[in-house]
Amino acid sequence: MNNLSSREKAFIYVMGLLIVIVLGYFFGIRSLNKKYDEYETKLAELNERKAYLDQLMVDNAEMDKEISNIEAAISEVELSFLDNIDTECIEQYLLDTFEDKNCPYLKSVETEEIECAPVILADGSTSADQLECLRVTLTYSTTDGFNVTQYNLNPDTTALATDPTAAQVISEQLAQIGSPEIVEAGRQGYDEFISAVKAVAAENPDCIKVTDIAVEDQVGFMLLTVSVDFYGTNLTDRVSTDSSTEAYTSWKGHTNVATDAGFIGYPYVVRDENSLWYKCINLDASVSDMIDRPFAPYWANAAFVQSVNNAGSLATFLGVDTTMAANGGVHADESEMLPVEGEDLSE
Repeated sequence: MNNLSSREKAFIYVMGLLIVIVLGYFFGIRSLNKKYDEYETKLAELNERKAYLDQLMVDNAEMDKEISNIEAAISEVELSFLDNIDTECIEQYLLDTFEDKNCPYLKSVETEEIECAPVILADGSTSADQLECLRVTLTYSTTDGFNVTQYNLNPDTTALATDPTAAQVISEQLAQIGSPEIVEAGRQGYDEFISAVKAVAAENPDCIKVTDIAVEDQVGFMLLTVSVDFYGTNLTDRVSTDSSTEAYTSWKGHTNVATDAGFIGYPYVVRDENSLWYKCINLDASVSDMIDRPFAPYWANAAFVQSVNNAGSLATFLGVDTTMAANGGVHADESEMLPVEGEDLSE
């Protein structure tokens, strides 16, 4: 190496540097360029993936919104029906409504489960979800403008059978039958009944439907009947939660009521001396054949029937012209005027 001239040494250094540069390019920069290309490709893939995920997030947000809208629509349909049909609550709601509208003369309450058609799916199969319907039929009575009604401010008409003043109480009230105050009051109950029906129909038109109204002319009074349908559902996969506390879905009456004295309803036979109904007159020969007048006490009914029988006809008893009666002024089936056994209370 020492024998080389400076020019030769410089040449060797230059050649060595070129070799190093060439080796560096092939084994360094070229590898880096290759890695760079790989990174560029990876970055493009990641950017594409990110764009896809961003779009997926937008689509998911829109889908969530659509799902929420669908669930809200489903809930609205579900909540338009009763989640649980409770007969006791429904009857209590109806009776309270009619009493609030001054219809106290209840004759009967009947309930009936209405069979609904099954739900057919698009593929022709039958859905496990079911529509339910409970029909409640109420019959109320008007007054006749002649008899003393059950609900009045006079002495109690439910006298004890062994009470020596019972006959006196009844005789005092007999004088009120056909009194000007009662007759002038006229036949009450029709307008009140219509008002109550309208209130029920407006309560929840989605699930409460008034389906039938009937009016039956009786002897001087009318029987008014209404049928109300309550619709509910039995759903397998319910979306909504029914938190309704309406009177027809939850009990609003008294709880823990002591019934040991038999004070709920009017029992047929009471042998418990502690009962408030003990020895009360319920049914005997003098009232068994009378016309059912739900608004009047049994003795007023007896006096009315006997008075009509003694007069010979309802038209004569009411002082109505027979020609008018023949033309439809008075509608009465005199075959219903049955004789009453027992004491004559009309005297």
